[in-house]
Amino acid sequence: MSLILYLTTALLLLCLVHCFVRPVSKGAALVLLVIPMGLVGPALVTGDIYGPIDHLYQEVPFKASGPAVGIPFGARNASAIDIISEFFPWRRAVQASLQRGEWPLWNGYNLCGHPLASEAQSAPYSPFTLIACLLPAAVSLTYTAAMGLFLAALSAFLFARELDCGEVASLFAAAGWALSSSMVVYSLVAMGLTTVYMPLAFAATRRIVWRPGIASAAFLTVTLVLTTLQGHPESLFLNVLCASVYAVFELVRRRVAPWRAIGTAIAAGVVAVLLTAIFLLPILEAIPQSIEYHARSVLATAIHYGVPANQFLANLATDVFPHLHVRYWKQPQMGFIGVETAAVGSLVLAFAVYAVWRKRSAETWFFAVMALFCAIIGARWQPIVDALQHVPLMGITHHERLAFAAALSLVALAAFGVDTMFRRSDFHAASATLAGVFVFLATGIWWLSAHTQVMRTPADYGRYRRFSELFFLGATAVLLANARRARIVVPALLLLLVGQRWLAEGETFGTYPRELAFPSVPVFEAIKDVREPFRIVGRDGAFPPAYNTFYGFEDPRGYEALTYNAWSRTWKLWCVRRGIWFNRVEDLTTPFLSFLNVRYAIQADTLPVPPRWHTIATQPGALLMENEAVVDRIFVPARVIESTASPQELADRMAGIADFRELAYITSSRGTTDLENGPGRITLRSRSIGGRYTFDADMQRDGFVVISDTAWKGWRATIDDKRAMLYRANSAFLAVFVPAGHHTVRLRYLPRAFVIGRVISFAT
Repeated sequence: MSLILYLTTALLLLCLVHCFVRPVSKGAALVLLVIPMGLVGPALVTGDIYGPIDHLYQEVPFKASGPAVGIPFGARNASAIDIISEFFPWRRAVQASLQRGEWPLWNGYNLCGHPLASEAQSAPYSPFTLIACLLPAAVSLTYTAAMGLFLAALSAFLFARELDCGEVASLFAAAGWALSSSMVVYSLVAMGLTTVYMPLAFAATRRIVWRPGIASAAFLTVTLVLTTLQGHPESLFLNVLCASVYAVFELVRRRVAPWRAIGTAIAAGVVAVLLTAIFLLPILEAIPQSIEYHARSVLATAIHYGVPANQFLANLATDVFPHLHVRYWKQPQMGFIGVETAAVGSLVLAFAVYAVWRKRSAETWFFAVMALFCAIIGARWQPIVDALQHVPLMGITHHERLAFAAALSLVALAAFGVDTMFRRSDFHAASATLAGVFVFLATGIWWLSAHTQVMRTPADYGRYRRFSELFFLGATAVLLANARRARIVVPALLLLLVGQRWLAEGETFGTYPRELAFPSVPVFEAIKDVREPFRIVGRDGAFPPAYNTFYGFEDPRGYEALTYNAWSRTWKLWCVRRGIWFNRVEDLTTPFLSFLNVRYAIQADTLPVPPRWHTIATQPGALLMENEAVVDRIFVPARVIESTASPQELADRMAGIADFRELAYITSSRGTTDLENGPGRITLRSRSIGGRYTFDADMQRDGFVVISDTAWKGWRATIDDKRAMLYRANSAFLAVFVPAGHHTVRLRYLPRAFVIGRVISFAT
C-alpha cells in the first residue's frame, strides 16, 4: 500500500508539473521516481517502516526485548531522537483526530494537553500529511520520507531547468539535492520537509523576475502554500530570505524596472497567506503563550551565538568531509558536531568546482559566493553570526540552518558544471577537476584520521562514507578521462552519483518490520479496560513521553515545539527539567503529580516501589504501578484561594500543599480571597482527547470546578448551554465557576484564531 500510494502521488505531481509548469520527459520522470528508492524503497515495497525504530528499544519497557528482535543497545543515529519522540506520535495524533471526525486542534496525549495544529510541525493541513494518514501511523512515515525525497528531487530538477540546464544536468542536481546529507537526515521532520521546497522557491522567483504575470504568480503561490503547510515557520523564513536575495540578484542582472515583478511576488505572497490563514493565525496566537517564545526573546539579545575558531573549523569540515557528520569529537574535545551541514558529496562538490572555472557567468559567481557565505554562517563563524544577532528576525533564527542554502548553491553550481561539460564535450577538463578534488579529499581524510578522533556510533553509522566519497569520485574521473560519447557518459554519471549517495546515506535510518513499531506491552493489559481519564508516567528514563500516544494513554511529560509557559513554572513541583528532550520524573510521591491525574507509572523492575503506590503488573525488566493518592481529572476542591500572583509565585506557594483536593489557587483580578468551595459531585458524561468534556456538576453551594488540562487560549465553556467564564487553576490549568444546583457543563477547545482563519482560507 505504501508503494502504491507513493507512486500514485508522485505520478500525479509529475503530470501536474508537466501540464502547468514545464514539460518533463518520461526518462526524467522515471529517474525522479527512482531517486528515493535506494533509501526508502525496501520499506515501501515490503510495507515496513523506514525510521529510527532502534531508539524505541533503548528504554523500559521495550529495552529487554531489543536483542530478541535484533536491535542492540545503542541507537545508530543520535540525531534521530526527535523523530521517534515527536513526529511519529504527532502523526498518530493527527490521524486519530481525523478518525474521530475532529479538526486536529488539540492533542491531549502529552503535557496535560497542548495545541496540535498550532505547534505547526505536525503539519496537519499539508496534503502529503493527509494522504499519509491513509496508512497506519508508523508506516505512514515511510511514505512521508519517500515523498520528501521525491519533492526535493523534483524541486531541484525544476530549478535547474529554470536555469536553462539540460535534463541530464537537472537530474544530476535533483539527485544531489534530494540525497544531500541534510535532506536525508531531516527527511522525516518538518524542518527538512519544508526545506525541500527551497529550490522550487528559487525557480518561482526567477520566473517572476523574467516573466511576471498570473502564471508565475500562481507558481509562487503554490510553492509558498506547500512550504507553509509543511509546518516549520523558521525554515519557511529562511527559504523566503534566500529566495529574496536571489530575486535581488536577478532583478539587478535583468536591468529593467522591477515594479511589475515585485507586485507579482507580493500578490502571490498575500494570496498564499490568505489560503493558509487556517494554519497561520492559530500559530501566531499560540506562540506568545509558550516558554519557547520567551526563551527566544532572551536569545535575541545574546551577542555570542557564534562558536570558537576550532569548533567553527570542525563544523566547516563536515561540509567537505561528510564522514564527520553527526559525531562526537574526542580529540580535540569539542563534543557533538554538526547535524546541519552543506555536505552534498564529492561528485557534486567536484562539479561545482569545475563550474567555477569553466563557466564564468554572473550566475556562477552568485552561487559560488552564496555557497561560501552560507557555509560560513552555517558553521557559525563568530564575527558574522554575532553581527546577525542584531538583524530583525535573525536574532531568533538558528543560523546554522543556512548551511542548507549553501548545499543548494553547490547543487546549482554542479548543474552548471555538468551542463557545460556536455555542451562543450569538455570531458577531459572535467576529469582533471575531479582528479584534483580526489587528491584534496584523500589528503584531507588522511590528515583528519591522523590528527583527530571521533567516536564511533553503536551501529557505526556512516561507516561507508569515506569509501563512497573517494571511490565514486575516482571512478567518475576515470570514466570522463576515457569518454568518447555522451550517450555512454549520461547513464553512467547518474548511476555513479545516485550510487554514491545511496551508499553514503544508506545507514541514516534503518528499515524495520512494522510489528516492531510500538509493539504490545504486556503490563498495559492490566489497564486497557479503564474508562475514566487518567495519566501515566515513566520513572526516570522509562517509557519516554509521546510513545504513549500509540497506546491511547496520556502523559504529563512531553517534548514539543511549543510548551505552555505557565505550565512550565510548575515543573519544579513534580519533575526535573533536562536541557533537551523531556521533563524527567524521579520522585513519584510528589502531591502535584497526583493532582495531574497520574494514576499509573512504569519503571525498571530494579527500582523499589515508592510509598502510596502498589504494583499491579510485571514483565521482564519493568513493572506497572498504581497511585493510591491520584486526584480525579475533574474535581471540586474543598477550598480555593483567589490570587493575582504570577505563575512563578503560585508555584512557590503550591510547594507546601500536601493534597490538592483540599486547596486550589484560582488566578483572578479581584485580589486575594480565601473561600470555602462547594462541595459538589462531578459525573463525567463524555470526553474526547481532542479537547472536549461534558460533565454534570451537582453543587451544594457555588464553587469552582478544576480540570487538570492546561489552560491555553482557545478553551470555551458553557453551563446549561450558556457561555461561562474560564479561569486558571493552580497557575496553568482550567477552572470554571459553577452555581449551586445541578448543571451540565461543556468544555471545548476551539481557538478564535482558528475560526477566523478557517473563514479566511475557505473564502479565499
